[in-house]
Amino acid sequence: MTERRTTWMAVLVLLLLCTVPAMAQQKRGKRDSFTEKVVDSTRGALKETGSFIEHTFDEKDSIYVSPDIYNLTIMPQYSYCYDYYRFSAHDSKQSVTLTPGSNNKVGLYFGWRWIFLGYSFDVSGNKPQTDLNFSFYTAAVGIDLFYRKQSEGYKIRRLNGFYQNENKELTDYNHHFDGLTVTQNGLNLYYIFNNKKFSYCAAYSQKTNQRISAGSFILGLSYNEQSFLFDHSRFDTPIREQLDNELKFKDVRYKDFSINFGYSYNWVFKKDFLANISLTPAVGYKNTSLNLKSSKEFLSSINFDLISRAAVVYNNSRYYIGASLVSHTYSYNKSTFSIINGFGVLRVYFGVNFWRRK
Repeated sequence: MTERRTTWMAVLVLLLLCTVPAMAQQKRGKRDSFTEKVVDSTRGALKETGSFIEHTFDEKDSIYVSPDIYNLTIMPQYSYCYDYYRFSAHDSKQSVTLTPGSNNKVGLYFGWRWIFLGYSFDVSGNKPQTDLNFSFYTAAVGIDLFYRKQSEGYKIRRLNGFYQNENKELTDYNHHFDGLTVTQNGLNLYYIFNNKKFSYCAAYSQKTNQRISAGSFILGLSYNEQSFLFDHSRFDTPIREQLDNELKFKDVRYKDFSINFGYSYNWVFKKDFLANISLTPAVGYKNTSLNLKSSKEFLSSINFDLISRAAVVYNNSRYYIGASLVSHTYSYNKSTFSIINGFGVLRVYFGVNFWRRK
């Protein structure tokens, strides 16, 4: 009786050992099938999205602009930034011009078809800076998002209306000033009218090639937000004692909405070589809060700015090398006080495109 029971138990164990792996395999098969469906549906959605973007915003005349043949790009970059701020009091004719120390940065950019993401950091030993960029480029439309922060590390480059004594005016002062922190973020959106024959991307994102010289009008919308945290007590004694009350503000914050319209031209002066120049004047509405020593003001104004770009590029579709210069001019004015901010960056880069598209 005991031997028979032992035999049945052995048979039952064998059946269980055979059944459990089969059940596990069946569940694994269902799980794998579900994963494959998710992957396939995601791949299909991305393909449909890519097809929509290509047919709606990225069609090109292949005689003028070569088609994109790679999915990915990687681009190391060196940049030199020039930034200045001029604060002026109109009644006393005083003005202070501040610039950061030498801003030498290195960065790395990655691109997938229309999307680019980059980060750069300072290598010149100045105070820490932050510079983040995100871009979306097609033949017809482009979007730039950016964030920059410069903490301290400024120099007084020029003074007007200040005197060392009655006979000697202070002008080229060139002293350090650690009382200014500037934060800037914004959005640029633009539309290329002649987008089938003219490639803005060929000059500024290296994702395609301009084959025949062409130009286009450009319409853009911009949003820019800046804040200046200012501590005038950090000035040296001769400046601090003479400083006009209009220049004793604590912070300025302004939001600028502008529309710009201009022209850009690509000159193909040799096979795979390109030179570009773009000028886009802008008119905008600016809303400003000015925190003075004893009060706070809210002001609105119409302002005029200018965005200019230039680039030289060599691109054989696989490898590219080039340089570009971008500059912005922002201005704020009220009856007794004004700020002019100029920002420019020179970039030198090289890169490689890879993962050839089918």
